[in-house]
Amino acid sequence: MQIFVEHQTHYDYEEPVRYAIQRIYLTPREEPGQRLIRWEVSGSGELSHQRDAFGNTVTTMVIARPARHVFFRVSGEVQMNPREMQSSRVDDNSVSPPVDVFLRQTSLTIPCAEMMEFAAMLSPSSSIQELLLLAERVEDHLTYTPGVTHVGTSAIDAWHRGAGVCQDHAHVMLAICRAAGVPARYVSGYLSGEARASQATHAWVDCWLQGQWVSVDITHRCLATDRWIRLAIGADYESVSPVRGVRRGGGLETMRVSVTVHH
Repeated sequence: MQIFVEHQTHYDYEEPVRYAIQRIYLTPREEPGQRLIRWEVSGSGELSHQRDAFGNTVTTMVIARPARHVFFRVSGEVQMNPREMQSSRVDDNSVSPPVDVFLRQTSLTIPCAEMMEFAAMLSPSSSIQELLLLAERVEDHLTYTPGVTHVGTSAIDAWHRGAGVCQDHAHVMLAICRAAGVPARYVSGYLSGEARASQATHAWVDCWLQGQWVSVDITHRCLATDRWIRLAIGADYESVSPVRGVRRGGGLETMRVSVTVHH
């Protein structure tokens, strides 16, 4: 299956930005079952690309001249092959850190006592069915509700609120899996087709079970297959946030985002 993506972000400022730098994780990973046919990244500033420690492609955009309007755009086509995904998602230290790195909790994934109780449901030898049951229980507790959390909301904060979005579902699942001794990593990406969560940048989790990574979308209570385009993997949202940056000047900022993902 081929999936087409068009993603544009525009920033308008009340006064000129004197300098800005953005870190952009919006290039799909080259993995078994996921191949880039065409992918382009463009923007208002100077662009450079490199690989990070997790094997993700990170683009840096620098605005070095005064500007009141800034944009970046990604577009392309990705070939997805579910058979290759199912048979080849094993650990590869040439493109990512050792599995045990993903046992470490972060400030966004520290579990509370109630989450620790959920951890008893899982172990490194658990089945996919047991993993999906845990995902269902997490989503039952954390109702999908846009607008009630933000990018800095921790797993504990979202858990006590009882509501959140895909990012919060992922952080809670990471907290529980790691507490159970199951390595787990955050995945950011796009989701094609009709879905409960936004088809813009989505989030789910890879869990290390029985010697391989299993991708599970907690928000949709299912395995992530060929409609899920993988952009980046990391310890949590902060490590692979789709766009992050700093600027000097500009004053009030207005942002407009347009995303289309279809197959």
